[in-house]
Amino acid sequence: MNKFTQALALGAGLALVLAGPVAKAAPIVQTLTPANLSAATFNADFTAVTAPMMSQYTFQNTPTSGVVESQVFRGVGSETGLYAYAYQFGVNNVADNTGQPTYVNSASMVFNDTPVGTNLVNPSSNQNYFAYVVTNGQVGGLDLPQAAPGNVVQAPASIAWYPGDKTGSLTFQYLDPTANTGPLAAGAKSGTIVVLSTQPFTQQYVSLQNPDPQTGYPLAYSPTGGVIQPIPAPEPATILAWSGVLGALAVVHRVRSARKAA
Repeated sequence: MNKFTQALALGAGLALVLAGPVAKAAPIVQTLTPANLSAATFNADFTAVTAPMMSQYTFQNTPTSGVVESQVFRGVGSETGLYAYAYQFGVNNVADNTGQPTYVNSASMVFNDTPVGTNLVNPSSNQNYFAYVVTNGQVGGLDLPQAAPGNVVQAPASIAWYPGDKTGSLTFQYLDPTANTGPLAAGAKSGTIVVLSTQPFTQQYVSLQNPDPQTGYPLAYSPTGGVIQPIPAPEPATILAWSGVLGALAVVHRVRSARKAA
């Protein structure tokens, strides 16, 4: 297969994938790759509309295990119309009844609005982010991120958006063998995670995972009344651009073939 045929096949395949219907063989789960954002930038773009909520959680056979912190902010200036939901997960420096220091593998909660893509880091860029992590400063009234002893300030190894049939949810995964990252350890206050929405807030319970079952469930702020759907795929302009490339390649190929025949 020559280079032209390879390029044509690749482009045609991509265009068909983007343009054609997608078979829904399994539930859609999308990874939100966060950007690192400075606290100064966030605090300049958003102003608090709620006080920080500090809600404790407990695992079985463990003293009060930690706290989920959340706060809601409203965008100002170019970010007017957006709500920013900020979350931080703290793990108390305690152990279960075996002496094992407690930790958090993941946290999950209902989030009833499709996350909004923006670029707060570089507003002139066309690249959008659907989540941010702030590890280098204080966001609103939330605690300053803190590393567990002998560790660094931790951010989730991955953030998943699951648009269900009736509700949406976010999962913040810390323990991840693929990324070779451990759980959020005892004594840690995680880097602050920010997800944007167009919808005002309510409160939802947060589920945290650890080998010891959870017995005390914290609350956190979360949007309500939004549209639950997958995060949009590449815009139609992407398909049109590929069509233009394929057309140009076809013209060049015909011209070269005519010259060889002559």
